[in-house]
Amino acid sequence: MPQTLEELTSVEDPAGPLLKEWLDSGDVEVQVLDVEHDRRDQCLVGLQVTLRSVLGALAYETGGLLIDHGWLRLLGGGHGALPSLYEALGLDDASSAPDYVVLGWDVVGGVFALDGGSLRGVKGHVCYYAPDALQWEDLEFGHAEFVRWTLTGGLSTLAGDLRWEGWEAQTPLVLLDEVYLSEPPLWTPEGQEIDEAARRHVRVDELLARHGEAAAAMAHPTRTGPD
Repeated sequence: MPQTLEELTSVEDPAGPLLKEWLDSGDVEVQVLDVEHDRRDQCLVGLQVTLRSVLGALAYETGGLLIDHGWLRLLGGGHGALPSLYEALGLDDASSAPDYVVLGWDVVGGVFALDGGSLRGVKGHVCYYAPDALQWEDLEFGHAEFVRWTLTGGLSTLAGDLRWEGWEAQTPLVLLDEVYLSEPPLWTPEGQEIDEAARRHVRVDELLARHGEAAAAMAHPTRTGPD
């Protein structure tokens, strides 16, 4: 039987103080979004996680986090156009474990997800869908360590090849449900020249759909020439 909201929140040793410690570290610039109470309650009950977990603390105590000048949109309990962790699952109930849990995305469309067993990594690890490779990469740590890593400068190494001169001033201009689409696309050889690319805002679901189409085309290229 699913646990009630009271059961999920009435716990010893909640993870909120640990999350606050990481947020206060000052290693990277972070904006904590206000959480909408109805959505956070739905999120916690839908996920069936307690406040002893960092995932539960994010879902219940924040609407989401904008990390490193807004480069990463880490999901929480929901804020405006930014979905909650539960809403991003797209499930009607929590009767079965999801294949993966979307944790957030960066402004160039890279997606972070907790592997439930269907991605390229180890179950319980966080994976990254790289927008320049169009495949999942196992980051080789769990959710709590992932959150600590994002709040203590880890993104700078992962995102180094995806950032252009002046990105710090431009990423805060992107709306919560938008990302940057690069032309040429990041997954093409021409797109590797990141400082030369043109960029425009698109909805995150539009870019992810493009990623899916491009990945499918790479996996099944169109045959040319005679049979």
